[in-house]
Amino acid sequence: MKLLHATPLGRFARRIRWAIAPAETIAPRGRLSVQLARSVMEAGISVDWTVRVENHSRQAWRNFALKHHWVALDGRPFGHSIFTPLPRTLLPGEWSDITIPATGPEAVGDFTLAWELTASGQAIPVAELAESVPVHVTFSRANDIDYHQVYRSADLNENAWWVVGAYHSQEQYRKSSLDRRQMLVENGLSAGSRMLDVGCGTGQMAMALEDYLTERGAYFGTDIGREAIDYCRRHYRRPNFHFAVGELTRLPFPTSAGPFDMAIFFSVFTHTHTDETALLLAETARLLGPRGVVIADIIASDYVARGAGHRGQMWVNRGHFDQIAEAFGFRCELLGRFPWGQHAERHMLKLTRR
Repeated sequence: MKLLHATPLGRFARRIRWAIAPAETIAPRGRLSVQLARSVMEAGISVDWTVRVENHSRQAWRNFALKHHWVALDGRPFGHSIFTPLPRTLLPGEWSDITIPATGPEAVGDFTLAWELTASGQAIPVAELAESVPVHVTFSRANDIDYHQVYRSADLNENAWWVVGAYHSQEQYRKSSLDRRQMLVENGLSAGSRMLDVGCGTGQMAMALEDYLTERGAYFGTDIGREAIDYCRRHYRRPNFHFAVGELTRLPFPTSAGPFDMAIFFSVFTHTHTDETALLLAETARLLGPRGVVIADIIASDYVARGAGHRGQMWVNRGHFDQIAEAFGFRCELLGRFPWGQHAERHMLKLTRR
C-alpha cells in the first residue's frame, strides 16, 4: 500500500477520492451574489430572482442547493425556508446564474430575503456563500383602491351607507355610528362641542351628531370626494353643519373656523402614507383648541419600520406614529385594540396636547 501511494498512480487516486468526497464533508470556498434583486415586492406574489454561485474551491460541488427565507424586522424568521437544488454539478472554477421564483411574505412591512448555499440541507458557514437583501413588501396592486373612482361610480342615493365601509346593512351602519358617538362622548364630546370630522365620507358621524349637537356646537366635515361632500350638503342642512372638499394633506378650513374641541379621523390614517399623516396632524394642530383631543385609528404592525401598504390599506409602526404625533405636540393614549388579520392590530388612539 505504501508503494502505491509513492507512485504517480497513487497520488492520482488520492486526488480522485478528494474530488468526489460527499458534499457535507467539504468546506467550500466560493461566492454567492444576487444578480437580479427586488427592492419592492407585493405580499404573496411570486417574482424571479437571479443568484450567481461561484466555485472557488478545488472540489466539484454536487448535491448542493440554494436556500432562501424571509427575515422580519426584528431578526425573526418569517415563514418557511425554500431549497432549490443547483441545476448541475459545479466544477472548480465554474459559476452559474440560477433564476429562482421567490414569493413575498403574507404580510406587508420591511423584510430581508436571505440566500445561502447549503449542502445536504445544512447551511455552509462561509460568509461569501450567503447574502441578504432588504425588501419593502406592500400589498398587491390588485387590492388597491381609487377613492375618486369609487365615488364616481357609486349611486350614493342607493348605497351611501355601503360605499364608505362595506357595511352589510343600513342597520349595522347606524349602530356603528351610534357606538362611535358614545365612544366620543366618553372621551370629551359634549352637546356644545365644536367637531372637526376629517374623512367624513357620506356623513356617518354627521348622522349621529345631527340630533346630538346643540346650536352652541358645530360640525365641520371634509373629504377628498366631491360626490360625498355634495351628498352631505343635501342631507345635513343644519346651519351649524359645514362641509368642504379637502385635499389629501390640507384641511379646507381657515384657522378662524376653530378652535375645535375634537377632531376625528375614522379610517383615515389607515389609508394615508406616514408623511401624509404628518401633514394632516400639522393641520389639525393649527385648528385644534389648547384642550382639544384627536380620536383616530391606525393599523399597527411590528413588521413595518415606518409604513407599508397602499391606499386600500396602510400599516404603520406604532412607535413611529407616536413620534410623528409628538413632533406636533401630541401625546398618544391607547383607547382600544383588536386583531387585524394574523399580523397586525387595529388601534384606537386618543391624542391630547402635551
